[in-house]
Amino acid sequence: MNEYALKILCECGQKSIQEAIEIFKATDLPYKKAKKLVTVCNQSCCNEALRMLYQGVKCNKIPYEKIAFLIDQKKDNHQALDALQ
Repeated sequence: MNEYALKILCECGQKSIQEAIEIFKATDLPYKKAKKLVTVCNQSCCNEALRMLYQGVKCNKIPYEKIAFLIDQKKDNHQALDALQ
């Protein structure tokens, strides 16, 4: 298992990267519908990382480091916004 596999991908659905991979592998749904299985919401907060993971699963080449970077970047942006308020 990859070192980033247990990283939480979406705070809304509390799913890890590995859990999202398993969900995407088990479905034939298009991205928009498959996304809801992972996030359990309609928000776009994790859309970029989630879309990259979905494409990686479909192509059988998952860019774990890029996905982890996007997740961390999203968290940093949220923390910066919270600090301004």
